[in-house]
Amino acid sequence: MKKLSRYLAVLLIVLMFASMAVSCKKGPADDEGGVADTDNGEGGSTEGGNTEGGDGDEGGTSTDGNNSGGGNNSSGGGNNSSGGGTSTDSNGNKVNVSDDEKTHHDGYSEDKDGNVTDTKTDVAYDENFHYETTITNDNGFIPDEEQGLEKSERRATEASKYNFDQNPLINRDRQQNKGLAPSFNIDDTGFVRAGTKLTDLNKKTLAFYTADNFAAWSYRNEKGVTIDEWEWFSQLKKEYGLTIKYTKSQHQKSVEAALQAMNAGKQCDIIYSNHVVFPSSLCITRSITDVVNINNLGSSPGVCKNTMDTAKWGNTLRLIAPIGVVDVIWYNQTLTQELGLSDPHLMWEKGAWSWSSFSDYMKSVPAKNNRGEDLVAFVQWPSNASYIWPSTNGSPRIYIDANADKPALINNWLKPETLEAWEFITGVCNSVNYGCSSETSPGNQKEHLGLYNGTTIMSATMYTQVYRDTEYSKKVQINWVPYPKSDNANGKEICQYYGFGMMLPKKTSKPDNVNIALKFMELWATRFTETIFDNLNTFEYYNFNYKQRKQYFDFVTKNVVFALAMNDFSGSTLGTDTNFFKCFTGDAAYNVRTEATKGANIVQNYIIESMKFGQ
Repeated sequence: MKKLSRYLAVLLIVLMFASMAVSCKKGPADDEGGVADTDNGEGGSTEGGNTEGGDGDEGGTSTDGNNSGGGNNSSGGGNNSSGGGTSTDSNGNKVNVSDDEKTHHDGYSEDKDGNVTDTKTDVAYDENFHYETTITNDNGFIPDEEQGLEKSERRATEASKYNFDQNPLINRDRQQNKGLAPSFNIDDTGFVRAGTKLTDLNKKTLAFYTADNFAAWSYRNEKGVTIDEWEWFSQLKKEYGLTIKYTKSQHQKSVEAALQAMNAGKQCDIIYSNHVVFPSSLCITRSITDVVNINNLGSSPGVCKNTMDTAKWGNTLRLIAPIGVVDVIWYNQTLTQELGLSDPHLMWEKGAWSWSSFSDYMKSVPAKNNRGEDLVAFVQWPSNASYIWPSTNGSPRIYIDANADKPALINNWLKPETLEAWEFITGVCNSVNYGCSSETSPGNQKEHLGLYNGTTIMSATMYTQVYRDTEYSKKVQINWVPYPKSDNANGKEICQYYGFGMMLPKKTSKPDNVNIALKFMELWATRFTETIFDNLNTFEYYNFNYKQRKQYFDFVTKNVVFALAMNDFSGSTLGTDTNFFKCFTGDAAYNVRTEATKGANIVQNYIIESMKFGQ
């Protein structure tokens, strides 16, 4: 009898602890409040920064150089809603998913607070790895042991990108980085196969040409001073002992200058590119597949693997790109609500964001705002409109064939889906108060600034990495939405890669600088990425909380497309023999199908000539 009593006592104790464990697991979630630290104040003296020229074409050489979002806090869009339902286990069997947990299409689960609760099984992950991310060289697959990571480590680093509480870009306690260096260590990423560290940059010099005539990103130091990308280049000597020699040049002139320098045996360590100069810039680059560990990107939070894959050239990696350098559509959410319009972001979260709902939203915008001022419904660059919108109908107009053995472009210029997309967006712009932007100073035309002043409600062009402070912007919430998918079966919600990236030149006068250049590119991409996510967190008109930043990160890392702008066909007769670009100015006098047909042969010949650049 005593033995039975002791047995029952032990059983009761075990049950009590089990009950306590369950109770703890069901405890309340942490508060979701976002951080809005706008105190500014460190600068650092520059080492040089003496820039000659500055007209954006020729240039010179600089040497030595608290609103939480209006309720849009769902942590997933479209198919990632947080409601209950079913999912599948590793064996493909349906399982119930509670209201507090959701399973994403790429195989990780999270609770309602965004905490990762499970990732793929090793088997599922390994299959996915070999399908999506095994890198190759000219001889075929590189064995696992040469990839730099074992299977378990591979899984851990990839999963870490979605362990958002640990991700330094968007975790709950994220504070704005006001310093020169990234706020997280990139020496342990193993991204550069040679194991190059930041200390190896000391007493080295790198030279390149800029891709544009304006700095691509900026941040505020501890003294409140804006440090732009070019100033950052100049200050690297103080922090790392690295001298950056950069020459200001823009678009095609930048790659032509780089090619001339390479052929003359002058120092050119990096090809700096943007969306306009592809594929010319790619034509004069070399593969980096053999010198980086693409699998280590899980532990290098500032480098975007999907973008690198999108810009493969001859089935080899060429590009190092930041995360989030993309075009999405931004809109004044506060004004949308004040005018009683449907909210685009909420529509997207509910899976109802498409061409038809976008068109309905545009046509519902009144002629005046609530202050009686003229209200622009939509603003975008005509050239951007021409190359972005076809991707929403599953047909990028001209894009890189990333899987081809040799560098190749695919031309969908006259594909029915492309023409349909062009007819759609020009039709919308012709029927609303449309802001055509062709200004010489980026983003400073009235229609662009109207987003921050309450006189433009939606913009397809916005520099998320550059400060735009106005008194009005401090009282409103700006939000984002993807480019809407078409209502057809191949429709896709997208973000468009904006093109800023760095590559290794095909020829270099300083071969010993290759790994130094790669480490600098990782450093540049990381700091660039961090400024983007800092801006989302702290700007008066963003103030994105944890879930909003997490949602944005999740979308832009999975839905990047790249349709080549090709320098707007500069040097061709497309602009003189046709009215193609005039179709995207909100003027119904021009028919886009007619003008595209006129320009088809011009475009094809331009592509052929572009592919010969540097050869």
